Formats: sequence, C-alpha cells, structure tokens
Amino acid sequence: MKIKDIIKYIFYKIIDFQPFWYRPSIKIFNYNFEIHKTDADPWPSFPHMHSIEDKLVLNIYTGEVYRKITRDCIGKSRDKDMIKLWNDTKFFNIVIEARKNKPINVKKLEDIPYNWLNEENLNWVKENDVSYKVFK
Repeated sequence: MKIKDIIKYIFYKIIDFQPFWYRPSIKIFNYNFEIHKTDADPWPSFPHMHSIEDKLVLNIYTGEVYRKITRDCIGKSRDKDMIKLWNDTKFFNIVIEARKNKPINVKKLEDIPYNWLNEENLNWVKENDVSYKVFK
C-alpha cells in the first residue's frame, strides 16, 4: 500500500468512530446526507437525515426530500438509492438503535420499508421489530 492509501484508510477509520453522526457514501437526490444519532426532532420522520450541502431533510421511510425551513416537499429520491441506503449496515444499525431508544416526543414509529431491505436485514426485522409483527 502507498502511504497516501494508508493515511486515507486511517482517516476513514477515525471518521467511522464518530459517535454523533454517520455519513453514508450514497448520494440521495444528488446530495450527501448524514444521520444524526442524537437528533430527537421527529420531523419529517424519526430518525431522518440532513443534507450537508443545503438545508434539506430526508424522510428515510418514504424517500421524500423536504426543505428544512419551509417544510415543503421538493421531491422523492430514487428507490435504487434508498435500497442502497437501507442496506448499508452501519445506517441500518443506527436506525434500529434509534427506534429502540426513541425519545418521549415520538409518539409512533413509521413502518420500516420492507421492500428496500435485503434478505439479511429483512430477516432481522421479521424476528425483532414489533412493527413487522403488527404489519403481518
């Protein structure tokens, strides 16, 4: 390995241990989004993602993208991108952890989009998530 590659690897490992947010490498709606582990705001979904470049918010359950300030829906992300997002192991684990430890101001959790999950994640949801048992 080149020194540049080693430094890049170490840098990404350090970022990977960031305790408060996670930024997947997937571009959604042509923006980079990050999920905040400690964000207790339930709008537009709990949890949700924030864009890095602009003040946009992503509902992770529907793929709808909103302007944060006006709360206008400006579009919907592609299913292909949402499938990649929901099958990112770290993202999936953050969402599951957030759902388990939901804040008091979150009255009801939205259903996980089963059609976006790979087989492994779907099996986990079937065995462990209460909303799936109610859905079925």
